[in-house]
Parts: sequence; C-alpha cells; structure tokens
Amino acid sequence: MPIRIALIISVLFQFTAAIIAVTLIRRTRTNVAWGLISAAYLLMALRRFLELIHFQEPVVVMQEGLLRSWIGVAISVLMLLSTIFIKRIFDVQRQVDSLQKENEAKVLQAVIQTEERERQRFAKELHDGLGPLLSSIKMAFSALTRKMPPEEDRHLIDNTSKLINESIATIKEISNNLIPQVLMHFGFVKAVGRFIENSEHPEGPNITFSPGNTEASIKEKTALVLYRVVCELISNALKHAHATQVNIDVAQQGDFILLDYYDNGRGLTEEMLEESEGMGLPNIISRVKSLNGSIHFSGNPIEGTTITIRVING
Repeated sequence: MPIRIALIISVLFQFTAAIIAVTLIRRTRTNVAWGLISAAYLLMALRRFLELIHFQEPVVVMQEGLLRSWIGVAISVLMLLSTIFIKRIFDVQRQVDSLQKENEAKVLQAVIQTEERERQRFAKELHDGLGPLLSSIKMAFSALTRKMPPEEDRHLIDNTSKLINESIATIKEISNNLIPQVLMHFGFVKAVGRFIENSEHPEGPNITFSPGNTEASIKEKTALVLYRVVCELISNALKHAHATQVNIDVAQQGDFILLDYYDNGRGLTEEMLEESEGMGLPNIISRVKSLNGSIHFSGNPIEGTTITIRVING
C-alpha cells in the first residue's frame, strides 16, 4: 500500500511539473529547448504512470516493458537535444555580452576622443588667440613704462606688469594641461616625470615613478589615456589620500600595459568608491574601459590604497 501511494504521488508531481513546463513554452524565448525539456517531462510522467498500472496489474506484459524501454530512450534523446540547445543559448548569450562590452568600449572611446579633440581645439585657441593678445598687451605696457612715470604710479605699474605675466603663465599652463606638449613630443615617461616634478612640494608625498621597459613601447592612444589616469591618481593622492608615499609602476606584458598604483594614505574603501564623484574615479574607470581594460581597487586605512590597471597597448 505505501508503494502504491508513493507511485500515485510521484505520478501527480511529474504530471504537474510537465504541465507547468508546457505552459512556460510561450513565455520563453528559447521555445525549442524548452519544448524538448517539456516533452521529456511528459514522457517521464507517462513512464511513471505505466509503472503505476503495472503495479496495479502485476501481470508482466512484454509490450508494456518494450514501451517503457522506448520511452526511456526517447527521454534520453530529448534531454540530450535540449542540453545541446541550451549550450547554444549560452554561447549566443556569451557572444551578445562580448559584443555589448565591445560596443561599450567603442562608445567610451568615441566620447574620450571627442573630449580630446575639444581639449586640443580649446588649447589651440588659448595658445594662438589669447596668448599672443596678452603678449601684445605686455609689449605695449612695457613701452608705456619707458616714459618714466611718476614715482607714485610705479607701484601700480609694477603690479599691473606682474598680473600680465601671471596671466600669460596661466594661459600657458592651462594650454599645456589641455594638450601636454611633453607627451606629444617626448612620450609618456617624460610627460609623467614632468607632471610629478610640477606636483611635488615639501609638504606633499614622495612620488616614485618606475616606467620599467615601457619608455619606447606605449602607443600614442594608450599613452594619452594612461597619462590622464596617472595625473588623476596623483591629484587624488595630493587632495584626498593624505599620503606620504606614492608608488607608480608601469610594465609591458605582451600586448598589455600594466599600471600598479600604491599610496600609504587613508585607504580607498567601498563607501569612498560609491561617493567618488569628487575624486575623479569615474573618469579613470571610463578611460580604462575605453581601451577594453580592467581596473581593480583595494584599500583600507592601515594598508593604504592599491590600484591595478591592465589595458591593451593599441
């Protein structure tokens, strides 16, 4: 009696599962695979039903045994085919994910290239337009000062001349930040070295830069992105990290460039990553992704911050 009850419950459960599977066919985009699985469920329920009939009528019937054997074969075939279709589905999904990632990288790259073009245009206007204008003003003002102004006006003249010189220097600095001339003419390593020289001050951290074997191997597009990333990282260290030591190591590994950043500051936590708008981290992540690269952050108040970046050199 308990065996009969167990068989009845098993038949009910398997038919219920089969009915549910059949009703889900229209709701799935993978109708073929799910249809095969549903058919296998139905056949398993049918085989269990035949076992129940055989238990009710214990007379062994050759045809019934043969039917159950063929049902078992059909179930195996259907499960194999459904597995193959499901594998194809996963393969297609993987291709879709790969294309989506590739398209995302292309979009980010296009945005960054547009940004760089605007930087170049703006820097050119500053250098070729406002720069010469200020230089002309300085020359005209210098000519006026030769007329020996009264002593009471000398202080005003000196201050005005100083302001003009500071304006010219600021224009040059802004233009160089928009388009780093050192990077364009001398490459990534010297550009980063110059930026570090300009960033260091007595109360700031000691910055160590190790370019390894990359001085002549980094391509122009990669060099520009990594230069912006390094500048952002150093600026973050100066403004937010409260560090006394910053290490930046760059190395080439096949077709990839590896950049390891470390500072012994307060550490980059998950909360800081979530609230990182003021730290420029989204810009860093976007630039790395534009090269189909990867970036990993880790940090805590005791060990400081470690950032590992890996990008394609192309």
